Amino acid sequence: MGLAPRPFPQKIMISVVIPARNEAQHLPRLISRLRSMPEIGEIWVSDGGSRDETVAISQKMKAHVVEGARGRGAQQNAAAQLASGEVLWFLHADALPSLSCGRQIEAKIKRGALGGNFRLVFAARGAYARLFEKIARVQRRFGVYYGDSGIFVTRRTWQEIGEFAPWPLFEDLDFVRRLEKLSQTRGQKTACCAGRLRTSARRFQKSPARVLALWFLLQVGFELGVSPEKLADYYHRGANRKKAR
Repeated sequence: MGLAPRPFPQKIMISVVIPARNEAQHLPRLISRLRSMPEIGEIWVSDGGSRDETVAISQKMKAHVVEGARGRGAQQNAAAQLASGEVLWFLHADALPSLSCGRQIEAKIKRGALGGNFRLVFAARGAYARLFEKIARVQRRFGVYYGDSGIFVTRRTWQEIGEFAPWPLFEDLDFVRRLEKLSQTRGQKTACCAGRLRTSARRFQKSPARVLALWFLLQVGFELGVSPEKLADYYHRGANRKKAR
């Protein structure tokens, strides 16, 4: 039996969870932006073994820091377990949400959404950036979205559907599918907020066609039941081949 819904207070506290590893370059901009949003009650940086100034910068900027977990899913779980907000908002370190994003989360949750995400916009422009954005919009219509689009969820829903799987890949899609399934069971839709979440295009900027083809193969493999561990190995071998060129 699911947890009975309860009304939220007039002011909802949002806890931001940022999984990070060697993200000293991106964190100052993101944390500064989050500090400008009155809806954000606390910021958690979950460090996965950084060798740069990720931890020091996070502490200097008064973010809570948790260390030790490895892998994005485990890192997000470690921080979410310690966070105290009614809503958990999972953001990648290279994201830059618009100032209205916190307000939009609050509005959607008060209207009954169990969770959702944001419209993804890549910092780099060009044909491939627009293509990736269009693919993301089409996938969203079918309830498919990923961690780089800023997944948010009520704490009660997070407790009900369970934590992120400790997988090296697709832990976000697995989580989203459980969220979407619960929302459908409740007769509710997850929220796709209009606010823009700008993210780095560093993953595909050098070889966009290759990255698109690789990600398509990974997605097909996941749908066919190939283990995330094997897919991650294939992904990293492909990335290493790209660097060697």
